[in-house]
Amino acid sequence: MKRYQVYLNSSSVSVLDEFEKYTSISRSKLIREAIDRLAQNLSKTFADKNIEPQDKLILDSLIGLISSKSLRQTNHALKDDRAYLVD
Repeated sequence: MKRYQVYLNSSSVSVLDEFEKYTSISRSKLIREAIDRLAQNLSKTFADKNIEPQDKLILDSLIGLISSKSLRQTNHALKDDRAYLVD
């Protein structure tokens, strides 16, 4: 295992800490499990789509692979950005 530092929003940390009280599963273990599952799903996506690593960012090659049921535009990212900019 290798150590990394990540920044989490306070509401996510609160949920993880609350979950830990009920299950005795540490915040770190929950984060590791979530990242491991994400990595497994990304690996499957890469294998299914025959995506080869390139010089560009690897996540850029996912553009167009995820279809949206709706073409409606949202501003979810903007809302998230505002949460991080609040002191």
